[in-house]
Amino acid sequence: MRRKLLLGLPIALLLAMSSASGAQSEVEQVRATVTALQDEIDGYLDQLIATQARADAAGVRYWEADLALYELNVEIVELSERIVGIDAEVAALRQQMVQIAVQRYIDSTEPPSILAGDDINHQAAVDALARFVREGSLDIIDDYRRAKDDLDEAQAQLAERARHQQELIGQAASAAATVQAELNAIGDVYLEIAPRLYEQDRLLDALEEEERRRIEEELRRRQAEEARRLEAARAAAIAADESLRATQEAARIAGEEVARAAAGGEPGDGALPPVRPGEPSEATAADASASALPVLAAASGWVCPLAGPFSHFDDFGDPRHYGGWHKGNDLIAPTGTPVLAVESGRVEHRANRIGGNSAYIFADSGNYYYNTHLSAYENVGAGWVPAGAVIGYVGDSGNAAGLPHLHFEYHLGGRGNHINPYPIVHEACF
Repeated sequence: MRRKLLLGLPIALLLAMSSASGAQSEVEQVRATVTALQDEIDGYLDQLIATQARADAAGVRYWEADLALYELNVEIVELSERIVGIDAEVAALRQQMVQIAVQRYIDSTEPPSILAGDDINHQAAVDALARFVREGSLDIIDDYRRAKDDLDEAQAQLAERARHQQELIGQAASAAATVQAELNAIGDVYLEIAPRLYEQDRLLDALEEEERRRIEEELRRRQAEEARRLEAARAAAIAADESLRATQEAARIAGEEVARAAAGGEPGDGALPPVRPGEPSEATAADASASALPVLAAASGWVCPLAGPFSHFDDFGDPRHYGGWHKGNDLIAPTGTPVLAVESGRVEHRANRIGGNSAYIFADSGNYYYNTHLSAYENVGAGWVPAGAVIGYVGDSGNAAGLPHLHFEYHLGGRGNHINPYPIVHEACF
């Protein structure tokens, strides 16, 4: 996307300057080709913007589903533990009821009724339960029924949570697949746009060279005109000076004749040396130079942290699975995408339990950058690296939840001062 800005202004300037110079038909054809290429490139850039937006939106959906799935898993664990506790309570109450019923049966002095027919054992149980209820043991029955209802409700909740869990797993998988598809589409657009950008750059270089020659020729022409003007002015000044000296000489001679006549002297005596005024100084031509074309660059001076397409959205400060909050941005990208040093500085490589394979940049500016979930390292042991050096490759090591991405942190002025990297990453990469 920044490419569009980088191309627009130089192209406009070159085309405008070529038009003003009255360029020949060949230059006009080049200008027309550059304009057509720019229109085609603008169409591809519009595709990139739309595709990037879809990739970013799918990335948001993935992380939202991932967080919801984690929270649901916590609920499922809590419900499962509650069910175990309630089940144990139900079993204990059931055992207690059996013990009380048996004891009542043993302690009974009443003969068994004959309501149950020939099944004496069944009748004895019925009589025991009747005494169990009649003799004031309703509280334990109520406790049992309450515990059994709680158990049934908890099991129903667990079943509903398990269904929702499968839905979230499906949503996360769908979002992850969409992100990967859109990133692949971005890569395809890059492949389409690359030869057009190359051809446009070649034509722009030719236009720029033509414009440079035109400016040089125009400068030489103006310098020659100025030199002729100065020479003419100098000649006129010399002629005027000579005329003035002649007038002054004539006046001097006339004055001397008058003086001698008044003194009785002879003409021609005591002539004074002619006055010779200084020659006029030569003017110098003004220096002229062609102005440089404006160059657009990220104000931060950063290099984009990834050398390839990725989804980008602002998830700084979001809650994390393991507690706390998200201290950077998660940039979803295909496995193996090169990870670059955004500033020059010292690089260290080492793994940790949460992030997995990680690269740490201690920048010359004093800033600190944390890059993690890498699949592999690059420039291990290099010590100092320049901005743009490859320091690793995107992966899903550590707790990356199986989705390849770069967790990128920006610490302004040193480790511990977490700053949201979203605005400056967006500026450097888009």
